[in-house]
Amino acid sequence: MANEPLQQQLALLYQLQERDQELLSIQRKLQEIPRSIQQLESDVIESEEDMAAKSAELAETEKEQRAKNAEIEMNAIQREKYRDEQRIVKTNEAYDALERQIEYLDKEDEEAEDTILVLMEKSDQLKEELAQLEVEVNREKQKTATETAQLQQELQDLETERDEKLKRRKAFLPKIEKGLRDEYYRWMKAQFANRSGAARAKTGFVALSKNGICDSCRIAIQPQTLKEAQKYQKQVYCSSCKRLLYVEPATPDVPFP
Repeated sequence: MANEPLQQQLALLYQLQERDQELLSIQRKLQEIPRSIQQLESDVIESEEDMAAKSAELAETEKEQRAKNAEIEMNAIQREKYRDEQRIVKTNEAYDALERQIEYLDKEDEEAEDTILVLMEKSDQLKEELAQLEVEVNREKQKTATETAQLQQELQDLETERDEKLKRRKAFLPKIEKGLRDEYYRWMKAQFANRSGAARAKTGFVALSKNGICDSCRIAIQPQTLKEAQKYQKQVYCSSCKRLLYVEPATPDVPFP
Protein backbone atom coordinates (compact mmCIF):
# COMPACT_ATOMS: atom_id res chain seq x y z
CA MET A 1 0.00 0.00 0.00
CA ALA A 2 1.32 3.41 -0.87
CA ASN A 3 2.76 5.46 1.95
CA GLU A 4 0.46 8.46 1.62
CA PRO A 5 2.51 10.85 3.81
CA LEU A 6 5.60 10.35 1.61
CA GLN A 7 3.54 10.64 -1.54
CA GLN A 8 1.97 13.82 -0.20
CA GLN A 9 5.39 15.15 0.78
CA LEU A 10 6.72 14.52 -2.72
CA ALA A 11 3.68 16.28 -4.15
CA LEU A 12 4.32 19.26 -1.87
CA LEU A 13 8.03 19.27 -2.69
CA TYR A 14 7.22 19.22 -6.38
CA GLN A 15 4.89 22.20 -5.86
CA LEU A 16 7.69 24.00 -4.03
CA GLN A 17 10.00 23.26 -6.92
CA GLU A 18 7.51 24.72 -9.38
CA ARG A 19 7.16 27.84 -7.24
CA ASP A 20 10.94 28.19 -7.12
CA GLN A 21 11.18 27.79 -10.88
CA GLU A 22 8.76 30.68 -11.24
CA LEU A 23 10.87 32.73 -8.82
CA LEU A 24 14.02 31.87 -10.75
CA SER A 25 12.36 33.00 -13.94
CA ILE A 26 11.32 36.27 -12.32
CA GLN A 27 14.82 36.76 -10.94
CA ARG A 28 16.37 36.26 -14.37
CA LYS A 29 14.02 38.88 -15.80
CA LEU A 30 14.89 41.25 -12.95
CA GLN A 31 18.54 40.86 -13.88
CA GLU A 32 17.93 41.22 -17.61
CA ILE A 33 15.83 44.39 -17.47
CA PRO A 34 18.58 46.70 -16.09
CA ARG A 35 20.92 45.32 -18.76
CA SER A 36 18.30 46.06 -21.41
CA ILE A 37 17.90 49.62 -20.11
CA GLN A 38 21.68 50.04 -20.09
CA GLN A 39 21.87 48.80 -23.68
CA LEU A 40 19.20 51.29 -24.76
CA GLU A 41 21.14 54.10 -23.09
CA SER A 42 24.38 52.87 -24.68
CA ASP A 43 22.77 53.00 -28.11
CA VAL A 44 21.80 56.63 -27.55
CA ILE A 45 25.29 57.49 -26.31
CA GLU A 46 26.82 55.80 -29.34
CA SER A 47 24.53 57.76 -31.67
CA GLU A 48 25.41 61.01 -29.89
CA GLU A 49 29.10 60.17 -30.20
CA ASP A 50 28.64 59.59 -33.94
CA MET A 51 26.92 62.96 -34.22
CA ALA A 52 29.68 64.66 -32.20
CA ALA A 53 32.35 63.08 -34.42
CA LYS A 54 30.50 64.24 -37.54
CA SER A 55 30.14 67.74 -36.09
CA ALA A 56 33.86 67.82 -35.30
CA GLU A 57 34.66 66.71 -38.84
CA LEU A 58 32.45 69.49 -40.21
CA ALA A 59 34.13 72.06 -37.95
CA GLU A 60 37.57 70.91 -39.13
CA THR A 61 36.47 71.10 -42.77
CA GLU A 62 35.15 74.62 -42.33
CA LYS A 63 38.35 75.56 -40.53
CA GLU A 64 40.42 74.32 -43.49
CA GLN A 65 38.16 76.25 -45.84
CA ARG A 66 38.66 79.46 -43.84
CA ALA A 67 42.40 78.87 -43.84
CA LYS A 68 42.45 78.57 -47.64
CA ASN A 69 40.37 81.73 -48.00
CA ALA A 70 42.77 83.54 -45.69
CA GLU A 71 45.66 82.25 -47.80
CA ILE A 72 44.07 83.72 -50.94
CA GLU A 73 43.53 87.03 -49.17
CA MET A 74 47.17 87.14 -48.03
CA ASN A 75 48.29 86.30 -51.55
CA ALA A 76 46.20 89.19 -52.88
CA ILE A 77 47.95 91.59 -50.52
CA GLN A 78 51.36 90.19 -51.46
CA ARG A 79 50.52 90.32 -55.16
CA GLU A 80 49.62 93.99 -54.88
CA LYS A 81 52.96 94.68 -53.20
CA TYR A 82 54.83 92.95 -56.01
CA ARG A 83 52.95 95.02 -58.59
CA ASP A 84 53.76 98.21 -56.72
CA GLU A 85 57.41 97.19 -56.77
CA GLN A 86 57.23 96.49 -60.50
CA ARG A 87 56.30 100.10 -61.07
CA ILE A 88 59.51 101.37 -59.53
CA VAL A 89 62.12 98.76 -60.49
CA LYS A 90 64.68 99.93 -63.00
CA THR A 91 65.83 96.67 -64.64
CA ASN A 92 64.06 94.02 -66.67
CA GLU A 93 65.61 91.28 -64.51
CA ALA A 94 64.04 92.73 -61.37
CA TYR A 95 60.72 93.17 -63.14
CA ASP A 96 60.76 89.57 -64.40
CA ALA A 97 61.65 88.24 -60.95
CA LEU A 98 58.63 90.00 -59.47
CA GLU A 99 56.46 88.66 -62.28
CA ARG A 100 57.55 85.14 -61.45
CA GLN A 101 56.56 85.73 -57.83
CA ILE A 102 53.15 86.95 -58.97
CA GLU A 103 52.73 83.88 -61.20
CA TYR A 104 53.65 81.67 -58.26
CA LEU A 105 50.97 83.36 -56.17
CA ASP A 106 48.46 82.87 -58.99
CA LYS A 107 49.29 79.17 -59.07
CA GLU A 108 48.88 78.94 -55.31
CA ASP A 109 45.48 80.65 -55.60
CA GLU A 110 44.33 78.20 -58.26
CA GLU A 111 45.27 75.27 -56.05
CA ALA A 112 43.64 76.88 -53.04
CA GLU A 113 40.43 77.56 -54.99
CA ASP A 114 40.32 73.94 -56.16
CA THR A 115 40.78 72.83 -52.56
CA ILE A 116 38.06 75.21 -51.41
CA LEU A 117 35.61 73.72 -53.91
CA VAL A 118 36.36 70.23 -52.62
CA LEU A 119 36.00 71.43 -49.03
CA MET A 120 32.71 73.16 -49.81
CA GLU A 121 31.29 69.97 -51.32
CA LYS A 122 32.51 67.99 -48.32
CA SER A 123 31.04 70.57 -45.96
CA ASP A 124 27.63 70.42 -47.66
CA GLN A 125 27.68 66.62 -47.51
CA LEU A 126 28.64 66.66 -43.83
CA LYS A 127 25.84 69.12 -43.05
CA GLU A 128 23.31 66.80 -44.69
CA GLU A 129 24.68 63.80 -42.82
CA LEU A 130 24.70 65.74 -39.57
CA ALA A 131 21.09 66.83 -40.04
CA GLN A 132 20.08 63.23 -40.69
CA LEU A 133 22.02 62.04 -37.65
CA GLU A 134 20.29 64.63 -35.50
CA VAL A 135 16.90 63.34 -36.63
CA GLU A 136 17.97 59.77 -35.90
CA VAL A 137 19.38 60.67 -32.48
CA ASN A 138 16.18 62.46 -31.49
CA ARG A 139 14.15 59.49 -32.70
CA GLU A 140 16.44 57.14 -30.75
CA LYS A 141 16.06 59.25 -27.61
CA GLN A 142 12.26 59.20 -27.85
CA LYS A 143 12.26 55.45 -28.45
CA THR A 144 14.65 54.90 -25.55
CA ALA A 145 12.55 57.04 -23.22
CA THR A 146 9.40 55.09 -24.11
CA GLU A 147 10.98 51.65 -23.87
CA THR A 148 12.85 52.54 -20.67
CA ALA A 149 9.61 53.65 -19.02
CA GLN A 150 7.98 50.36 -20.07
CA LEU A 151 10.91 48.33 -18.75
CA GLN A 152 10.93 50.22 -15.46
CA GLN A 153 7.22 49.54 -15.05
CA GLU A 154 7.83 45.87 -15.85
CA LEU A 155 10.63 45.85 -13.30
CA GLN A 156 8.35 47.30 -10.66
CA ASP A 157 5.59 44.80 -11.47
CA LEU A 158 8.04 41.88 -11.32
CA GLU A 159 9.40 43.03 -7.97
CA THR A 160 5.85 43.15 -6.60
CA GLU A 161 5.10 39.70 -8.03
CA ARG A 162 8.34 38.31 -6.61
CA ASP A 163 7.62 39.69 -3.15
CA GLU A 164 4.12 38.21 -3.17
CA LYS A 165 5.41 34.81 -4.30
CA LEU A 166 8.14 34.85 -1.64
CA LYS A 167 5.53 35.62 1.00
CA ARG A 168 3.36 32.70 -0.14
CA ARG A 169 6.43 30.46 -0.35
CA LYS A 170 7.35 31.24 3.24
CA ALA A 171 3.85 30.22 4.37
CA PHE A 172 4.04 27.06 2.23
CA LEU A 173 7.41 25.77 3.52
CA PRO A 174 6.23 24.39 6.91
CA LYS A 175 4.05 21.86 5.07
CA ILE A 176 7.19 20.04 3.88
CA GLU A 177 9.18 17.80 6.23
CA LYS A 178 12.45 19.51 7.21
CA GLY A 179 14.74 16.65 6.19
CA LEU A 180 13.26 16.52 2.70
CA ARG A 181 13.38 20.28 2.45
CA ASP A 182 17.03 20.38 3.51
CA GLU A 183 17.94 17.76 0.92
CA TYR A 184 16.25 19.87 -1.74
CA TYR A 185 18.20 22.93 -0.63
CA ARG A 186 21.51 21.07 -0.67
CA TRP A 187 20.87 19.81 -4.17
CA MET A 188 19.95 23.27 -5.45
CA LYS A 189 23.02 24.81 -3.79
CA ALA A 190 25.26 22.19 -5.39
CA GLN A 191 23.82 22.92 -8.84
CA PHE A 192 24.43 26.64 -8.59
CA ALA A 193 27.98 26.08 -7.39
CA ASN A 194 29.14 25.49 -10.97
CA ARG A 195 28.39 27.01 -14.35
CA SER A 196 26.23 24.21 -15.63
CA GLY A 197 24.37 24.11 -12.35
CA ALA A 198 21.98 26.88 -13.25
CA ALA A 199 20.99 25.02 -16.39
CA ARG A 200 20.59 21.74 -14.49
CA ALA A 201 18.60 23.39 -11.74
CA LYS A 202 16.00 24.47 -14.28
CA THR A 203 14.81 20.88 -14.51
CA GLY A 204 14.56 20.60 -10.75
CA PHE A 205 15.47 18.18 -7.97
CA VAL A 206 12.20 16.25 -8.16
CA ALA A 207 11.69 14.37 -11.41
CA LEU A 208 8.21 13.32 -12.46
CA SER A 209 7.82 9.90 -13.97
CA LYS A 210 4.98 8.97 -16.29
CA ASN A 211 4.66 5.69 -18.15
CA GLY A 212 7.91 4.52 -16.59
CA ILE A 213 9.96 7.38 -18.07
CA CYS A 214 11.93 9.93 -16.05
CA ASP A 215 10.79 13.34 -17.31
CA SER A 216 14.15 14.85 -16.40
CA CYS A 217 16.57 12.66 -18.34
CA ARG A 218 13.96 11.00 -20.61
CA ILE A 219 15.36 7.54 -19.85
CA ALA A 220 13.23 4.52 -18.95
CA ILE A 221 13.31 3.70 -15.24
CA GLN A 222 14.44 0.20 -14.38
CA PRO A 223 11.41 -1.98 -13.53
CA GLN A 224 12.60 -2.78 -10.00
CA THR A 225 13.33 0.91 -9.32
CA LEU A 226 9.93 1.91 -10.65
CA LYS A 227 8.23 -0.72 -8.51
CA GLU A 228 10.01 0.52 -5.39
CA ALA A 229 9.16 4.14 -6.20
CA GLN A 230 5.46 3.33 -6.64
CA LYS A 231 5.33 1.89 -3.12
CA TYR A 232 6.19 5.31 -1.65
CA GLN A 233 7.81 3.60 1.31
CA LYS A 234 11.16 5.34 0.84
CA GLN A 235 12.76 7.96 -1.34
CA VAL A 236 13.87 6.53 -4.69
CA TYR A 237 16.23 8.23 -7.11
CA CYS A 238 16.68 7.95 -10.86
CA SER A 239 19.74 5.80 -11.56
CA SER A 240 20.59 8.03 -14.54
CA CYS A 241 20.13 11.67 -13.50
CA LYS A 242 20.12 11.06 -9.70
CA ARG A 243 16.99 13.10 -9.15
CA LEU A 244 14.35 12.21 -6.62
CA LEU A 245 11.59 10.31 -8.37
CA TYR A 246 7.96 11.28 -8.03
CA VAL A 247 6.32 8.52 -10.02
CA GLU A 248 2.84 8.04 -11.35
CA PRO A 249 1.02 5.87 -8.78
CA ALA A 250 0.04 2.34 -9.70
CA THR A 251 -3.51 3.19 -8.62
CA PRO A 252 -5.04 5.40 -11.33
CA ASP A 253 -7.46 7.26 -9.02
CA VAL A 254 -4.63 8.75 -6.93
CA PRO A 255 -3.99 12.42 -7.85
CA PHE A 256 -0.76 13.03 -9.80
CA PRO A 257 1.32 15.04 -9.81
